[in-house]
Amino acid sequence: MNKVIKALTAVLITVSFSSFATSNDELLELDTYTEQISEGLKLYQEADYQAALAKLELSAMQGDKTSQYIVGTMYLNGQGTNQDLLKSYAWLTVANEQKSQNWKKPLKMLNSKLPTDFLQQASFEANKYVEQFGVKTQQLKCRNTRTLGSKKGKHLCTKAEIKPGYIFVSKPTYIVSQ
Repeated sequence: MNKVIKALTAVLITVSFSSFATSNDELLELDTYTEQISEGLKLYQEADYQAALAKLELSAMQGDKTSQYIVGTMYLNGQGTNQDLLKSYAWLTVANEQKSQNWKKPLKMLNSKLPTDFLQQASFEANKYVEQFGVKTQQLKCRNTRTLGSKKGKHLCTKAEIKPGYIFVSKPTYIVSQ
């Protein structure tokens, strides 16, 4: 009986350590996350689009809505990459979970100008992006806020700390089409 208890204890310890390692793989230091976004935005403002795209796309995959929107417009305008309307549509769709009026404009334009068969393919791709990089998967907290002096509210989606100094980041379950 004593051997059985020791064996079960060893299995439980192994399982808990392996699940802890998986949890750590999904935690990212908050400072690293915000620094990464800041670097990407700075590179974008300096018109270093190729470097900005690499940084911002990583932040976009980690759920940052501003990065998702900028990456969507970069693919739309061919900044730092060739124009890719499929990726643009997908990134703009997932960014629009934040419900920003200004962010809807490029998506509306794509919806009005692209052929129906392409839009069906783009919607399918956009659903994959939302599934991987959207609010639910990336565990974002969305809420309506107001800025001082403004009567208009904003709908903002942000990361919440899971434990002090760390946020949750879901790893993609499949590769985004290249």
